[in-house]
Amino acid sequence: MTAMISAAIAEVLSEVTERPVTAIDSAARFDKDFDLDSYMFVQFLLSLEDKIPGLRFDPEQIGQAGFNTMASLVEHIAARVAPQKAALDA
Repeated sequence: MTAMISAAIAEVLSEVTERPVTAIDSAARFDKDFDLDSYMFVQFLLSLEDKIPGLRFDPEQIGQAGFNTMASLVEHIAARVAPQKAALDA
């Protein structure tokens, strides 16, 4: 599951930053390493919602502070998508 999430993040980052992103270290910071400002970060998260089935970000939590590293974002997405996927598989 995390490999699928990481691949989706890399793909969306490539689209948002308009430069190829192939591998992202778990400690990578979206603001420092990819120069995402708050507007671009929201665009990035909304694009992730389109890319990952069942993913929806809470508008109250959509700011960069909560998950500005690759590891924290992957963890957040996995926690949200895994229960929904399990329910669909049941």
